[in-house]
Amino acid sequence: MARTGALKRKPVGNHSYFTRRSGWSTEARTPQKLWTYWIAVGCILWVVTLFSVHTGPSAGKALVAIRVAQQELLRAKRVLPDPLLSDAESLLELARSTLKERRYEQTIVAARKAYAKVMDSSR
Repeated sequence: MARTGALKRKPVGNHSYFTRRSGWSTEARTPQKLWTYWIAVGCILWVVTLFSVHTGPSAGKALVAIRVAQQELLRAKRVLPDPLLSDAESLLELARSTLKERRYEQTIVAARKAYAKVMDSSR
């Protein structure tokens, strides 16, 4: 047989094993899969973050708790003497200081305790 210098080409109709029907090989689909996984992970993290922000204590809830306790303390000061309300005032100061440190759960607890002290002393 005589050797020719022509290159042998693959026939048009014969695709390799790894070629898809759409014409994309698995190597070409890898970035698409990677982007799909990144989008899925990003969506999951976004949902978890959104859920934790909405369910956890926030600065707004802490401020509301402090304001309610302050209002009740001011109402009780008109009727009761100051020594009975000193514990409630100290608890309110504790709530304000923990709010500055961004410890919202402890702020809410301290404000609720102050509110309870005011309500107990006014009865």
